Amino acid sequence: MTDTKVTDTKETAKFISSNPLFYSLSPQAIDSIAHKFHVQDYEPEETIINEGDPGDSFYIIQHGHVRVVKISDNAGELVMALMDPGQAFGEMALLTNQPRSATIKAIDGVRLLQLLRVDFMNLIRDYPALMVEMNKLLEQRVSLLDISEIEKAEELREKFKAARRVEIDFSVIDLVSRLNLAAGGQAQADHCKETAFLAKEMSKMLCPMVSDEIYTGAFLHEIGKVSVNEDILAKERVGEPLTAEEETEMNKIYKVALDILEPIKNVRQQISFLEFMDRKDYREMPMEAQIVKVASDFQELINPYYRGKTEESALLIMRKKSGSLCHPKVIAALEATLSKFQEMGVEKQINFIRAMNNALDAKDHYTRAHCRHVGEMAQRIAEKMGLERKRMDFLRLGCELHDVGKIWIPLNILNAPRKLTDLEFERMKTHTIESANFFAVIPGMDELTSLVRHHHEKYDGSGYPDKLKEEEIPLLARIMAVADVYSALITKRPYKDPMPLEKVLSVMESMQPASFDPEIFSIYREIILEDISCRG
Repeated sequence: MTDTKVTDTKETAKFISSNPLFYSLSPQAIDSIAHKFHVQDYEPEETIINEGDPGDSFYIIQHGHVRVVKISDNAGELVMALMDPGQAFGEMALLTNQPRSATIKAIDGVRLLQLLRVDFMNLIRDYPALMVEMNKLLEQRVSLLDISEIEKAEELREKFKAARRVEIDFSVIDLVSRLNLAAGGQAQADHCKETAFLAKEMSKMLCPMVSDEIYTGAFLHEIGKVSVNEDILAKERVGEPLTAEEETEMNKIYKVALDILEPIKNVRQQISFLEFMDRKDYREMPMEAQIVKVASDFQELINPYYRGKTEESALLIMRKKSGSLCHPKVIAALEATLSKFQEMGVEKQINFIRAMNNALDAKDHYTRAHCRHVGEMAQRIAEKMGLERKRMDFLRLGCELHDVGKIWIPLNILNAPRKLTDLEFERMKTHTIESANFFAVIPGMDELTSLVRHHHEKYDGSGYPDKLKEEEIPLLARIMAVADVYSALITKRPYKDPMPLEKVLSVMESMQPASFDPEIFSIYREIILEDISCRG
C-alpha cells in the first residue's frame, strides 16, 4: 500500500456527489465529507483489511475491484463477494465499532477513499442524514450463506474457494447460443443475453466463484426450446396458461439443452445445474439454478416481447415468490442488483455503451461535440431548476449517449453535406427508436430509455417518434429537447456555419410555443441572455 494521503478535495467531492450513497446530502455536506476522506492505493492481491482488525474506518472504491474473503479452517480462503468501483464497505465499523467481520483483498490496482470513524462521528453530528444513508447501505448487504453453512457442505465449499479455477470456452458458447435464434428468434436471444448479464451481477454478491458457470448457463438455458412447438412457445412467452401436456413439454427444455451439449462435455458439466431448473421448490435446486431462474423470470416479465411489464410491477411479482418459490436471499440479490443498475452503477455495461459511443464518433465526428454541448446546456438548465443529483446523473449520461442509435444510420445520410430529402429524414428519425431499443432490455434503464426515445418530441405533439405532448413528455427529455436544438444551431456542420448566440435565441424563440416546455425555455432564455451579457 502507498502512504495514505489527503485527497484532492474538489475531485473527491465530484466523485462522492455522484455516488448514490450521498444523493440525499446537501452540497455543503458533500464538501465537508470530501475534506475528511483520504486516498489509499493498493497493488493487485494486496490485503486491504484483515478479519478481526479494529473497525476504525469506511471505504469507497474509486478505481479497481476487491473481493470479500472469509478464512475457513476446513477450506482455506473462501470468496463471499466481489465489489466494483463506486461500491463501499466497512459501514459496520462506523455503526457498531466492532472488529472486521471479513478480509478484503485487492483484485487489481485499487484506489480507495477512506473515512476514519472519528471523522464520521463528528460529521453525523452536523449531518444526521449521513447516518441514515449508512444504515440503508447496511440493510442492502446480501450474502447467500454464512461461513458455518458453507463449512458443513463440501460441495458448497468447493464453489466458494478462492483457488477455484474453471476454464470457459466462450467461443463455443457463442456458437451454441445461436440456437436461441433458431428456437425463438431475436427476442429469445436478447432475453438470454440479458438474463446472463443480470445473473452474473447477482452472483457477485451470492457466490462469485461460480459466476462464469452461471453466466454460461443463463446464456444457454433456453436452447432446448428448439424441441418445442412454436405455438406453445408463443403462449408461454406472453404468459398465457398452458395445458398440462404443454407444461410437460416446456419442462423438458432444460434436459434437451443438456442433451444438445453432450458432445461438448466440459460445457455440459459446467452447467449441469440446468437439469434442476424445472423444480418448483427452490430448496431442490442448486444455488446456480436458483440465480438463473430468478434472473430469467424477472427478464421475462420486463421484456417487451414477453410480458412487457414495468420494472416496478415485475419486482412486486418476484417479491411475492420470496420464501415460497424462490430463496429470499436470491430475491434480495435481485433487488440489490437492480438498485445498482438504476444508480448507473454497473461499470461494465456503462463502459460498453460508451464504447459504442466512441464507435459512433469514429463514424461521425460531429456527434461527440454535439453530445458535449447538449450535456453542458442541459446541466445548466437542470441546475437552475434545482433537480436532485440522481436525476442530474441520468440527464448527464442521457446527453452523452442519446444519439447512439445513429450508429445504425447509413453514412451517406449521417454525413450528407446538404439538407436531407424527406425519405432520408424519415430514416434519420429512426435513430431515437434505435437508441431506445439499445437500452430497453437492460434492467434499471427505464428512465434512460425514455429520455433518449423522446428528446425529439415537441410540446404541441408534433414531434417524433410518438407524438407526445406537454406533460406526456418526460421532464428530462423536455430539458434535452431545448439543449439539443441549441447544440445543433451553435455547432459547425459541413452544410452550415455555427450561429451567434443572438441568432440562436431568435431562431428558437420563433419555434415557440410549439416546440418547448415554456418554463424550461424561460430558464434557457435566461442562461443565453447571461452568456450574451458576459461576452459583451
